Amino acid sequence: MNDGTRKPAMRIGFLSGFIALVAGNGTALAQDAARTAGGQAVAPTTLEEVVVTARKRSERQIDVPIALTSISGDALDQRGVSSVGAALSEVPGVNIYDRGGSYKLSIRGISTSLGSNENGYYLDDLPFTGVTVPLNPDVRAWDIDRIEVLRGSQGTLFGEGSMGGTVRILTRDPEFNDWDAKLSLSGSSTSDGGTNRGAKAMVNIPLVDDRLALRLAGTKEKFPGWIDNVVTGAQNVNLFEYTSYRAKLRFQPTDALSVGASYWHYKVDGPGGTSTADDRGDADQGVSLAAAIEYSLVGLTAAYDFGPVELAYSFADNSFELPQRGALFGGTLEATIGIDVRSNELRLASQGDGPLQWTLGAYKREAIRRDAFVFALFGLNNTSRTDATSEALFGEATWSLSSAPIDLTLGLRSVREDLKGQEANSGVPTPPAGGKYNSTNPRFIVAWRPNEAWRVYASAAKGYRSGQLQPSVSKGIGGALGIPLPDALSDDSIWTYELGTKASLADNRATFEAAIYQSDWKDVTVRIPLGATGFNGLINSKGIDVQGLEASLTTLLGEAWRLNLNASYSDAVFAGTVPGTGIKDGSPVDDHAKTTASMSLDYTTTVFGDLTGTGRFGVQYASERDFPSFGPPQYLPGDTTTTMELRFGLESRHWGVQLFVDNLTDEDGAISPRAAQQVPGALPTATRFRPRTIGLQVDLKL
Repeated sequence: MNDGTRKPAMRIGFLSGFIALVAGNGTALAQDAARTAGGQAVAPTTLEEVVVTARKRSERQIDVPIALTSISGDALDQRGVSSVGAALSEVPGVNIYDRGGSYKLSIRGISTSLGSNENGYYLDDLPFTGVTVPLNPDVRAWDIDRIEVLRGSQGTLFGEGSMGGTVRILTRDPEFNDWDAKLSLSGSSTSDGGTNRGAKAMVNIPLVDDRLALRLAGTKEKFPGWIDNVVTGAQNVNLFEYTSYRAKLRFQPTDALSVGASYWHYKVDGPGGTSTADDRGDADQGVSLAAAIEYSLVGLTAAYDFGPVELAYSFADNSFELPQRGALFGGTLEATIGIDVRSNELRLASQGDGPLQWTLGAYKREAIRRDAFVFALFGLNNTSRTDATSEALFGEATWSLSSAPIDLTLGLRSVREDLKGQEANSGVPTPPAGGKYNSTNPRFIVAWRPNEAWRVYASAAKGYRSGQLQPSVSKGIGGALGIPLPDALSDDSIWTYELGTKASLADNRATFEAAIYQSDWKDVTVRIPLGATGFNGLINSKGIDVQGLEASLTTLLGEAWRLNLNASYSDAVFAGTVPGTGIKDGSPVDDHAKTTASMSLDYTTTVFGDLTGTGRFGVQYASERDFPSFGPPQYLPGDTTTTMELRFGLESRHWGVQLFVDNLTDEDGAISPRAAQQVPGALPTATRFRPRTIGLQVDLKL
């Protein structure tokens, strides 16, 4: 049982020493192990050089002068993680947890529950946005090419919402001339819960040599719950079932022209919600909102290689549905969020090794959000629709001086967004509302190249996020109570200043990255309670100040071991008191862990022939999260948490088997802040880790 008190002194002492070690030596997420042509792991003698497209052109990771973590698909497979979110939790500066099919994502203290996404989130080439509430849909960790996590404001190349950073999830492309297939089956048991099972499959089908290929991938997973409803007697109510599948078609009619088409589909059913009381195993389900998320994505891409430059186009259309129904505050809530996002981007980028490298582009995004909210306890029956259209021109160029090993980068994005909204309360429409927003977002970077294996950079970058419309119910109640509320909220803006370094060490047997930064986030939208009605209005606060540092180290230890260390500290606090809320000058930002650290130790050795032995031990630490916007008694802090994982197995060219233990120490602390419901007898509830889970995974490969 965890009642919010601190962990034993021995654990705190260990973590303090570990964090000090990491902060002194740096940390990084491991790159994938070297692979043979057949695909099985072998012990690497050096770390593989990583190529990324973080600036929308192919570059070595060490040459990109921003804080950047790249996680390969092979590394995800070796870890055996179920969702991309589990891997993101190891990235320095990133806080993430699963809210039941969607993630709560915070990067470098940039965290809010209002407005469009505060951090960029890309599914291949689609920039996803929640329009008026930050949403980051789950992605199952299967057949992924790589994940790129860009930390710091990315408002120039990635635009809207990329204020704390940008996450790019890139799936594997079809291969023209190689038949390939893989099947992964898993079964596991959760303490005080049910038996979990999963199946994942992939097939790559060459259709025309060198010209046309198709790749199909899918997953089906079931995770019975461990929470019992003490009121109804129902057991394991937090069941979750995940279904996802993807299809990608790649066509290259000429050597210069490449065309791609893709389709994603994802669905999760969680009829019992995710929240549990402080005993973790039981809950009165004072909050029990079923999750049933479904989204589909259609993507089209085309690229033409002109030699010195490449012209690229991408189109994406996403449909997202989030219906919720269940108990809340002693009443029954029925709510549905529907989001359609369509985006087009055209860009021209330089290629080659010349002293001037550049990218120019134009972007348009159209989004429609439809909400229905019925809550009889508060007399609510509201429907609304928000249309958001965003257009932008952007460019960035890097000039390498001939007189000194220095690169100068200048980027600029000019954007405008129009919001139009319409509501109806109990069938009575309100007058249409709207807002127009404009922003110009520069980025400046100076990078020094002492040698090919070391970079030092300094940067200043601006990010932005458009405002949102005031709900008509809030506007009316506020007026009746004499609380003035704006019709539309101002947009957010952020400036981030950063000094960083990255290096390849010891003949490429180690990599190191570190950064120190400061961010000034202006006009952050917050909620203000409207008397004792239970409703809230929206206002702009003075903002949030962030100071932080992060470091990462990956190193080979001998010929069989690889050590990965990551740590971050981000002190994100409100810059002023907001009367009528729990926010005081210096209050921590909502739902963000100030300190995080992780360590993993991977082992790879040849047993005999093509048979390889693998092992992994990992530890993750996060300090508690708070939620001062409402403050006590509505919300109480979460817990400091430490989780461990263990995995070992055998792998050959055509098969592999792994035994694993997730949440080895059975950590039961509250990941999120505790929601203290104002219902007699109700217990504070929060999101928690799945209890200790022991399982077996079997992989079969063509």
